[in-house]
Amino acid sequence: MKKIPNYSIPRVGPGENGEGVYLEGEEKKIGEEQVKTLFMNVLASDKISLDRSIPDSRSRECLALAYPKTLPTASIVIIFTNEFLSAVLRTVHSVVNRTPPELLKEIILVDDQSDREELREPLTEHLQRFGSLVKLIRSTERLGLIRAKMRGAREATGDVLVFLDAHCEANAGW
Repeated sequence: MKKIPNYSIPRVGPGENGEGVYLEGEEKKIGEEQVKTLFMNVLASDKISLDRSIPDSRSRECLALAYPKTLPTASIVIIFTNEFLSAVLRTVHSVVNRTPPELLKEIILVDDQSDREELREPLTEHLQRFGSLVKLIRSTERLGLIRAKMRGAREATGDVLVFLDAHCEANAGW
């Protein structure tokens, strides 16, 4: 099972503490071209740790709120089609790392018929480190966003459903 990082220890590296990633030389050219053609700088994303630290962005008012000691469990449903592996994995890692274990029933990834090779075996192998906490459903036909969400919802066993984009990061207290 995956070990949760200790974010109280200062970390250094690309993208740590929510800092930007700056490429130089040939890498900068590649990144700029990726943004034009892929709408994402995959090279920069791949350099960022899947367990990166990000600053707590909650307001003072939010930090002052008191929540009940017992809350319902959550099934997190994440739909993706041809996202980049590092983005999908960083989303999963951030949810696992920043969700109280007693609240996180499961993460359900629904692959809405991706054809990117990195989303096949490399994704499946990586997800094994989470054991039964992360479930991967692969659609054999293109469902579209809403039907893919419904497919994930049908598999969910938590008390509450939470839908997340495949290219976001959960923050502290999310």
